Amino acid sequence: MLQFKEFVEELCPECGEDHEGECSHEAVSPAQRRARKQAYLLKTMKKYGDAAKMGIPADQVNQRRNTPTRKKS
Repeated sequence: MLQFKEFVEELCPECGEDHEGECSHEAVSPAQRRARKQAYLLKTMKKYGDAAKMGIPADQVNQRRNTPTRKKS
């Protein structure tokens, strides 16, 4: 059985995964990260805006859904 230090040394330094050969993971550029965050922000703002139009207060909107639905409690 491998010790933890031996296991960590076998991991890819670029992506942190255990694989053979070349690493297929490319680092995410800051522009891609910003675009992903901006898309998430726009989706969330639309959800709360739609909820406000439907008459649902922002504190009662379910955060786990993409559509404006009320919380259960």
